Parts: sequence; C-alpha cells; structure tokens
Amino acid sequence: MPTTHNLAFTAPINPPGTTTTLTTSQIWTGLLLKCRSAETFVPAAIQATTVLSDTIDPVTGNPVVVREVLFRESQKLVKEVVTAFEPCRVEFEQPDGSRVSNVVSEGAEGELYLTYIFEWRHPELDADGEESLEVLKREKRMSKMAVEGTIAVLRRLVEEGKI
Repeated sequence: MPTTHNLAFTAPINPPGTTTTLTTSQIWTGLLLKCRSAETFVPAAIQATTVLSDTIDPVTGNPVVVREVLFRESQKLVKEVVTAFEPCRVEFEQPDGSRVSNVVSEGAEGELYLTYIFEWRHPELDADGEESLEVLKREKRMSKMAVEGTIAVLRRLVEEGKI
C-alpha cells in the first residue's frame, strides 16, 4: 500500500538571546525570496531553483510562482506551484500531490514561530515497510534543518541589509 508521510516542525523565530530580531515584514520578504530561490534557504535539500512563471492570481491577488527545483539528494527535478498568502503562509504543491506549507504564526505573548508542514507522497513505498520508516526518519531530520536553516538565513540576510 502506498504511503504519505505527514509531519511538521516548529521553531521560534526570535528566541531569547537573539541579537537581531526579525519583524513580520522582514520574514515575509524573505519567504517571498525563498519562493524564487529555495537553494538560498535550504541548500542541503535543494540544489537549484528555476522560475518558470511569476504572476498574481487575478481572483485572490496572491502571488503565484511556478518553478522547478532540483533536489540535491535524489537529483530529481520537480515542478512546483507556489502560492503566497500574506503575511502568514506559503504553499508549495507538486504534481504528485505532495505539499509543503511554510507558516509564520504568533504565540500568546506575540512571539513569532516558523512551522513547516510536509505531506510527502511516496507511491513507491510500502507504508509498513522498513524503507518507508527510513525515509520518514530522513524527512524528520530534513524538516528540522529546513526550518532552523531558513530562520538563520533570514537573520543573516537582514544583518547584511539584503532584506
């Protein structure tokens, strides 16, 4: 039976002791850049991004980017439709139905969090098989790395005056 791995990882954007505090506006600007240059933010997972189209949805007014990303480990080129929902969410959809969400949320005290939600479809894997469990372990490690890495890159880009 084919399987789908659903997982999420959350990290605080401005934890105690942070020297450069990121604003919602800076985070959003960075996430829009990530839509067009994923390798800047998750270079361990994505080798390259090619933007095929960059438009505004005439009904919603949301930015929509169609891109191809080259995944580093598999060397698989995947077309994605990326839709941005300002100021809190970016949705990535792949042809096989896999989806990724990047969500910026606010806690009870106004603290900001970044959550990545993954729905990875694996029709080639047996849901109960050992290979599926190994892939899931790898995806969990990658989700943590992607969130924490994105926050670090956002902070660096702000410190360098690029966003």
